[in-house]
Amino acid sequence: MAFNYSSDSDKPASPLAVVRHYLATAIQIGAPSYNCGDHRGCYDVYACTARMLIHSIEGADEAKDVLRKALQRAATVGDVNEQAWIMRHAFDSLLGKDSN
Repeated sequence: MAFNYSSDSDKPASPLAVVRHYLATAIQIGAPSYNCGDHRGCYDVYACTARMLIHSIEGADEAKDVLRKALQRAATVGDVNEQAWIMRHAFDSLLGKDSN
């Protein structure tokens, strides 16, 4: 299934715009979980969102590569806090934000 959301119903959203929409939504869910001490829950939201986008978006190949690399890197780290931050840095890079 491909996602295609746009504010202009006559014109489909670009794949990158769709990716950014979902990343922003994941941050809205994951960041409060992280801030409440649920680092695992935050990472799970971020990782699940990244996997969903990688498998469901047609196009945005560079963005999907960033997400894929972040997931691979997070998989090599034993600390869930660090895993969450690996994903958040990747998300922020695609959103054009600085997460530091």
